[in-house]
Amino acid sequence: MQKSPELATNNNETKQETKKLGEVALESSQTGGETIKNAPCGINIVHDHFPEGISPKEHFKSEPETNPFKTEEDYKRVFNTFTQEELIPTYDTKEHVYKFEPIIRPYKETAEVYIQKTESMIKKITGEAGGQPAADVTIYLDKSARPASWFVNEFWDNFTDKPRPKTEFLAIDRKPWFEKFGVKLGFGEYNKDTDRLATWDDLPIKDVTVDDIKTLKSILDSGFISYDELDSSTKVSTAVRRITGSEIDAVLAENDVQEKIARNEITSQEYDSYIKEGKRRGAEIAKILSNERLKNIKPAFEIASQIRGLFVPGGLSEEEIGDPNLIMNRDVDMTGKNILIIDEVERSGTTRAIAEHFVSWAFPEAASVRFQAFYKAKTLDVGADSQQNGQMLMIPFWYSLTHDDGTGRGIRDISRGYYESIYEDGPNDINRAALYGSDFIGVPLAYETEKGQKSLRLREQIAQLRVEYEKGHIL
Repeated sequence: MQKSPELATNNNETKQETKKLGEVALESSQTGGETIKNAPCGINIVHDHFPEGISPKEHFKSEPETNPFKTEEDYKRVFNTFTQEELIPTYDTKEHVYKFEPIIRPYKETAEVYIQKTESMIKKITGEAGGQPAADVTIYLDKSARPASWFVNEFWDNFTDKPRPKTEFLAIDRKPWFEKFGVKLGFGEYNKDTDRLATWDDLPIKDVTVDDIKTLKSILDSGFISYDELDSSTKVSTAVRRITGSEIDAVLAENDVQEKIARNEITSQEYDSYIKEGKRRGAEIAKILSNERLKNIKPAFEIASQIRGLFVPGGLSEEEIGDPNLIMNRDVDMTGKNILIIDEVERSGTTRAIAEHFVSWAFPEAASVRFQAFYKAKTLDVGADSQQNGQMLMIPFWYSLTHDDGTGRGIRDISRGYYESIYEDGPNDINRAALYGSDFIGVPLAYETEKGQKSLRLREQIAQLRVEYEKGHIL
């Protein structure tokens, strides 16, 4: 089982809230209710659970017909969470580095820009822009892309008449995976060994494909070797021989060789060619068990099972978390689905590569897996040889460049320790799945107790933005 970075939290109120959510989901799965049908086990724990009535128009009092937004101060007063920072770079000729002065963009401009970005994102989700298929499932990457989901879901009916796809959340970021696979990071997430920005190519699992996952699964399904036996060279060698023999038998059967022999319709050369083809097929399948290949494919297979387990209705049994292949054989609602992964911004493409690979491995039956950033970042471009190259100058306003405290995104960081305590208090299949997949789900947030109630305020102000947009007060 993969181990998560320890980011412990002692929020007992949130802990009890999550335990109750797990119990509700378990009850629904046992009774055929809608909770588990529409939201998978562990993921349901970190779905949005805002107070009822926060989004509907009735939540807001009717404003006078005259536009209340006359000045910049009017916008700032109503949308004070829309604090869009920009770093202005200045080159220091003495120290030979760029230094940055933060400014705040106008609130009116920010409100209008995010309506435009939301419309563009919705059109990309529906396939009405960009020439891509409509998404059946959207997976937003926690923590930073969760507010993007609030914008999209709030404005959905304003910009399309298409049905809104299922919304899910996965906590996938690049830095924890560099750490997990031993990539040493320096300033600005530069690889200390190569002195360049760390990317997907620095991870040993970079060459693992969906076909590798499918092939390993077929080998394990064949019964020639169990998952636990993959670490035994003797068992692997035996499995390779059995697989090759099985493939030879399959080729002979496919070509009715035995019947042709009985009727004297086959030559020795033809027979040898069938044997050769069976050996080739066997070797093709068995090569995945070679030490060099397997040492990367096996952890990738475990990653896939952790994510898939979060989408298994009803959760996971103790037996299943001991054998990733059992989880990979569980049905999830992804067959033939177009999955769109959404992050708040894209810089180097590393998070995109990690997320696309992980999700593709987890759901090999999906029709497609693609990625889209909600916001195009403004970055410093000073040449690839500078470690300041690519410095973010402007990113989504809910993610501060200068004084970010981790609040305002409706979810906490990942923490295996947190889910261990949840499972200890409520050892059911739902919480077991959440624990097993805790590398990929954040810790739920008690919105009313969050510092400054920033997430709640942002969610409310996004809803207010939609209301003002519909009234024609904001274009």
